[in-house]
Amino acid sequence: MKRLTKKDLALSMQASGRTVEEIAQALKCTPSYVANVLIASGKPSDYSDLYTSSIAQNAYARMFNGVLRFKDVQAATESVARIDSLFHQFEAERDRRGQHQAQLMALIGKNRAEGIGKLAEAKVFSEWLVSHLDTAHAVACDLEAPAENERSAAEKESDYGQLSLYDAVLAFT
Repeated sequence: MKRLTKKDLALSMQASGRTVEEIAQALKCTPSYVANVLIASGKPSDYSDLYTSSIAQNAYARMFNGVLRFKDVQAATESVARIDSLFHQFEAERDRRGQHQAQLMALIGKNRAEGIGKLAEAKVFSEWLVSHLDTAHAVACDLEAPAENERSAAEKESDYGQLSLYDAVLAFT
């Protein structure tokens, strides 16, 4: 008689109509684990977060499929090299959307590596991303309401150094 695994239980619970969150709670695991089990078996999952895989939704997603690796620093470096290769391919084709997808993959890699405590691996992705943020053509805009006592331009500029990498990506893309 075959022993029931956590994956088997998750699939049978999903078939009986339970949600990803309910299954995760019952099996004492994360919703990401349950969603990935469902996705791997070809079942629909309405759950999505930073740690779930998804089926390729566009040509870019197919190009980046399987690129993210952060087992160790070497694997992260190889991932970044592949991202960089695609980034420059898109650059040669003047495909700004493709370049943005490459930046997004680097950000996802950084966040996932950080999320599992692989800080050296996250730094590999982060350094590439920071070096590839295209701010040369960004339109200058004042996002703050005018202050009563105006600060100097140098003081305002120093605020950008306080942004998290995520906020910087949002500000400049």
